[in-house]
Amino acid sequence: MFAIITRRRMNQLRMEETRELARSEYFPKMKLAPGFVSFSLIQGDDGVGTIVVLFESREHAAGFRAESDTWTRKLDEFGHQFESQMAGEVVEHVSAGA
Repeated sequence: MFAIITRRRMNQLRMEETRELARSEYFPKMKLAPGFVSFSLIQGDDGVGTIVVLFESREHAAGFRAESDTWTRKLDEFGHQFESQMAGEVVEHVSAGA
């Protein structure tokens, strides 16, 4: 698996609008992307959101790059300030029942 982890200081005034747009436009495309595994948003008490996206492989993640870039621009427009991003191969993964 391949993970992309992004941290953004979230604009609280635009959170509901962002989530509605994600649910109606971005998530459906992500769910259909080849190799997509999961998406998680962790909202910290400090106002920083951490997004963890898993794909089956680096190649699958790269295949979704154009769509991700479009969504990144929308997040920027909504005032969700980029803090950091890292990506890499998942070397250990434990899930329920596994």
